Formats: sequence, structure tokens, C-alpha cells
Amino acid sequence: MNVCSIEWVVCLLAFSALFFLIPGVRLKQMLLFAGSASFVASFVPNMVGWIALAVFVGIGYLTARLLRRFPRKIILVLYLVIVLSAFVVLKQYAFAKALLPAALFQRVIATVGWSYILFRQIHVAVDAYEGQIETLSFWNYLNYQLNVFGFVAGPIQHYQDFCRCWMDLTPILNEAESILRAYLRIFIGVVKIALVGQLCLELFNSCSDLLNDAVQAGHETQGLRILQFLAMFYCYPLYIYFNFSGYCDMVIAGASLFGLKMPENFDRPYLSRNMIDYWTRFHRTLGFWIRDYIFTPMYKGVAARWPAKAASLAFLCYLVAFTLAGIWHGHGWNFVIFGLLNGLGAAAAKLWERRLIKRVGRQGLRSYLQDPRIRAVAIVGTVNFACFTIFFFPSDLNRSFHIVRNVFAGPL
Repeated sequence: MNVCSIEWVVCLLAFSALFFLIPGVRLKQMLLFAGSASFVASFVPNMVGWIALAVFVGIGYLTARLLRRFPRKIILVLYLVIVLSAFVVLKQYAFAKALLPAALFQRVIATVGWSYILFRQIHVAVDAYEGQIETLSFWNYLNYQLNVFGFVAGPIQHYQDFCRCWMDLTPILNEAESILRAYLRIFIGVVKIALVGQLCLELFNSCSDLLNDAVQAGHETQGLRILQFLAMFYCYPLYIYFNFSGYCDMVIAGASLFGLKMPENFDRPYLSRNMIDYWTRFHRTLGFWIRDYIFTPMYKGVAARWPAKAASLAFLCYLVAFTLAGIWHGHGWNFVIFGLLNGLGAAAAKLWERRLIKRVGRQGLRSYLQDPRIRAVAIVGTVNFACFTIFFFPSDLNRSFHIVRNVFAGPL
């Protein structure tokens, strides 16, 4: 079932209007679980898919229980190796196919939502290892993983934050105005996805197809080809923003109608002044996840082993962290390039900050950051660099390079 479908919106509004008339927290939880299970069932086509999903979720729960009782680093590392290997096989990454027996890839298993299950599993495992989870019940964990409002594409929520609302399920919107605002946000989400985002996608597809056709591109002037390229260059990032932020508007507002508070995922990302700032604004929960579970542990390890070179090696940590995040998005080389470029952008931002501090000091850096002209230039540069990283996202590298050749080929 599509979150933007009429069926989903009607069920959401009708069910939420009656939800708090239901007596008792446990009954409310059971009804929400039934709704989540029905939603998840629309993405799992057969029994094999259900078994794989049950095993994947079950391993995460059992490991977290084990880590709470025996917080050993070797257990955490072994779990991460196993679960990441299983994820690579399930997602059928190309490099895995080259290294592993073909028999492992003969059966395709639907994996919609599994990327975010993986994020939540690692959240719970690491927090359990660090002693940050006081209680861990299978019922709470299962609903945390299959939560209808975060199953498909997040936002990525901590288990502890989910449980605070889940164990209570009392209204967090107590006034008529706040409820109407939630309804309005759902409507705005629908408009973003179904209208604005779809228009951006159609324009992107149209220009992309024209530029990919060498014969068609050869009959057009270079000026027209460049205009088509610019439309394509900016429309796909706009499509991602409107589609994804619209989805987040719908699930965050929808969850609030049931007493569940989901984390915000967007904060005006195209006003970011560098790529580090960008990833604290665009898909914020993913940016924070990359920081907390990839970059920070990696940097701490580097700093402990080579303290004199820690500041310089931080740039390499940014590169590795974002490259891994790019690979998570998909199995093609285009996703590697996407992650690598974001890592280079984040490393460059940190390098520039370090250079400024060395030249003008921290007081000079504050003055630099407060200058409105510099900020305007930084925002324009960041927006265009972010669009450049996304240019490689929707297509394989051959198609992307073919389009670029067609733009700058042929008669003027």
C-alpha cells in the first residue's frame, strides 16, 4: 500500500478519529500492531519473504538481549558482520554476486523497508551494548521495527524514544488547532508527492530521455541541450526533496494523531552552507545515524591509535562514512560515486573550517560565518554541489556520462 494512496489517507483519518475512544493501552497497541502488520503484508509477497523478515528481525532482538546481559565487543562485532553480510546478499549487491556462490542469489526476496530495519537493529544493538536500554521486550521491539509510520523510509527513530510514546499512547495533540495542523500537514504532504514532486520527476524524465537519445540531441542547438540539462540537473533533487519530505510530512503528522512522536527529518536543507550542514538538514535522521554509528566510532578508533594524526585522518573518516552510506542506497557504481562525492564535500567543509581557524582564529571564523554575503555564496555553492552529487543517483554511470557527452556534442 502506498502511503500517498487514497486508501491509506482515508484509513489514517478514520482510524485516528476513533483511536482514543478505545479503552486501555494494550488494546490500542494491538490495534496499531494489526494496522502495521497489514501494511507490511502489502510488501511481503510470499511465505519465504515472511520467514526471511522474521529471521532478520528476530536476530536483532536476540542479539540485543544478549548484549544487555553480556556487553562484549566481540559479540557486537560478530553480529554486525553477520547481519551486514545477510543484508548484502538480500539486496543482491553486484560485488557480492562476483564473490559468492550464485545459488545464494537465485531466489529474490522482497526487501522493501529492510534498510531501515537494519538501521533500527544497529541502533538497538549498540545502545544495548553501551547500557543505554533499561528494558527490552519483544512486543515493544517488534512494533518498533514494524511501525507503520517508519517502516518504508524512516524517519530513523531510537528505540527509547519510540517506547516513551508506545507505552503511554495518550494524545500529544490536545487542542483542535493542533489536530487541524496535523490534517493540513498530511494534505501538504499529498500535494508535495502527487503534484509538485511528480511534475519535477516528469520534467526530469522528459529531459533525460531527450538527452540520452544521441540522434535527437544532435538535431537540437547546444543552447537548448544545456537548458534541458539544467532542468534535469535541478529537477531530480527537487523531486527527491518534495517526494521524501512530503512522505515525512504524512507519516510524522499521521503518527501524532495516534500519540506517537516521530523525529523531524527535514530543516530547510537548501539553505545549508556546506555539506556537513546539509546532512544535518536533509534526511536529518540518516545524517545523525551516519555521524553516531559510522563516523564517530571510526574517528575515536583513529584518534586512539594515531592521536597526532587524528585531525588529518578525520577527513578520511568523512570519506569512508559517506561512501558506505552511498553504497547502502543501492548496489550500482552510481551510488558509490554519490557517497564518495558527499564524503569529499563534508571533508572539504571541515578542511576549510580548519584552515580559517588557523588563519584568522575562532573569533575571525565567527565573523566569517556571520557575513551575509559569504553565507549567500556558500548556500549557492552547496546547493549546486548537492545537486551534482544527486546527478549520479537515478541512473547508471554509462547513461549519466552518455548524457553529458550529448549535451556538449553536436552543432552549436
